[in-house]
Amino acid sequence: MGIGALTADADVLRPAVFLDRDGVVNEDVFYPETGEWEAPLRPEDLVLRPGVLPALARLSARGSALILVSNQAAHAKGKVALAELIAVDERLRAFLAEAGIGFTDFCYSYSHPDGIVPGFSGASVERKPSPYFLVVAAARHRLDLARSWMIGDRDTDISCGRAAGTRTILVANPHAGAKAGAVAPDFRCADLAEAAAVIEREWASGWCP
Repeated sequence: MGIGALTADADVLRPAVFLDRDGVVNEDVFYPETGEWEAPLRPEDLVLRPGVLPALARLSARGSALILVSNQAAHAKGKVALAELIAVDERLRAFLAEAGIGFTDFCYSYSHPDGIVPGFSGASVERKPSPYFLVVAAARHRLDLARSWMIGDRDTDISCGRAAGTRTILVANPHAGAKAGAVAPDFRCADLAEAAAVIEREWASGWCP
């Protein structure tokens, strides 16, 4: 089914806010053993970025679906057991549940093209910048991609959203880096709170593609 077919009935389909995780919802972590800023490798390392929970609550209150879409390649690279990455996700879900925030779905790609762990290495249709998870979520949860948003801190997030037909917001993260010539986002924001304000403003103005 094509993306256009998924967005044909605006009276039935609802918009979604797709969110990258690390650098958007939670802080990146510096690990001296690797000398890199990375996604949390242990659940105790997960720290939410300031203002995230109120921002998510505001977006959820407007009736939009909240869907997490994240590349998590640490296990594929041999850095950590998969169980640890799952425990990080469970800690995040606990934070959200405690705040009364419900996500419609959590979509993780655990593979990496240069991975060393069998079964998690090589090309993957799920891994961003592929729009795979967005398109699948749209079909599964009856979402209108043309009225939806992708929020991320990397070029791959913006490319993913554009490929799926959503509007895009790039959140500032000094550890994310950028590539010259990358596709430009629709908006640039300091953090998720500012991104939520942009989305609220656009929806309130009656924006509709």
